[in-house]
Amino acid sequence: MSTHLDELESRFNSIAKWQPKIEALIDFDDASARQRAAAARPGPLAGWPIAIKDIIDWAGTPTRCNAQFTSTRPVERNATIIDDLLAAGAFVMAKSITTTFAYLDPGPTRNPWNVAHTPGGSSSGSAAAVAAGMVRMALGSQTIASINRPASFCGVVGYKPTYGTLSTDGVFPFSPSVDTVGFFTANAADAQAAFFGLTSGEPKCVEAPLRIGVIDDMGCAPPDTNMAEAVRRAASRLTGAGHDAQTTELPDGAERAYEHHVQLVAAECAQSHRELFARHGRDYSPNLRELIRRGQAVTADTLCQIERHRGEIGKHLDALLDQFDLLISASAVGAAPKGLDSTGDPRMSLMWTYTGVPTLTLPVMLNTGGLPLGVQLIARKNHDAQLLAAGVEVEKVLGFDARL
Repeated sequence: MSTHLDELESRFNSIAKWQPKIEALIDFDDASARQRAAAARPGPLAGWPIAIKDIIDWAGTPTRCNAQFTSTRPVERNATIIDDLLAAGAFVMAKSITTTFAYLDPGPTRNPWNVAHTPGGSSSGSAAAVAAGMVRMALGSQTIASINRPASFCGVVGYKPTYGTLSTDGVFPFSPSVDTVGFFTANAADAQAAFFGLTSGEPKCVEAPLRIGVIDDMGCAPPDTNMAEAVRRAASRLTGAGHDAQTTELPDGAERAYEHHVQLVAAECAQSHRELFARHGRDYSPNLRELIRRGQAVTADTLCQIERHRGEIGKHLDALLDQFDLLISASAVGAAPKGLDSTGDPRMSLMWTYTGVPTLTLPVMLNTGGLPLGVQLIARKNHDAQLLAAGVEVEKVLGFDARL
């Protein structure tokens, strides 16, 4: 118990130091957090302080979604994922700030590595809070790149499970056929522990050497030179450690995912926001208003074509992963851009969200400006346990040890 109390005091100290600088959390007060910590149950995540992205229902607080016109009435019940975490022994420290409705429009959160830069989005506060040591774990969600990109920008581990692995019950929907709940931790071992704490599974063993397919060409514009170097350096170090890292290619036709995914997200967003948009359309940001209007024009025939393409690419990706234990690619276009009016380009993660496969972002180096760069590991659907086990081993080789 004393260990948990020591950790709690350390987290409070980090919040006192960092919250005024980066504004990652909301709904925090130390007295209530102490009470929740004292009431935490025994379990595999006993005493873990967590933050909850503010599109996820936490009983007793409103789900604001960083919008001015959502209800300020506290919700009555927890999202299923929160109940699962509480059952495993964790407790909620606070909520974390999101971009508006988990889309493009940023909140006030800043990157703890350099407060003049974005932390990424849409899980902005979650990634920044873990990077600053405010919490041990933070929940996020991903519809395009909202876990993997901020993990890379903030120098933390970001885990996006296989689509459907963690419940989205009680999570404000954006595009339900791709919305995925995941989380951030400081290291791969904690990500593995959190996964098994939530799923009651057992860790897998990794058979060395790992067969790793290196994806340089994502079927879109390439990452910047610093990020390309980060992927090359990671592959080289893994080869030097005895693993088999070979360059490989995505299946033919994969490039169509970029247009298809945006159409899919737009159409489903228009449906998810139908009632709210009818009442508050004039209050929506131009970015989200345009996406909804674009989505309203997507036809049922187009959605059928997209679904067929997703199925085809998924089968081809399975065939590719018959040759490898996992793939590795850039987790973002580059380091976190300067300025707080954008959360950065999401294209490096879109393919993996479109196909629903699990991904794990690991920080690997700092760029020439001292900002983190991360690579992501990708595995076959429903091979999350194997991915996380491999992530622990890969992290040992890559050895990112930069600290704030």
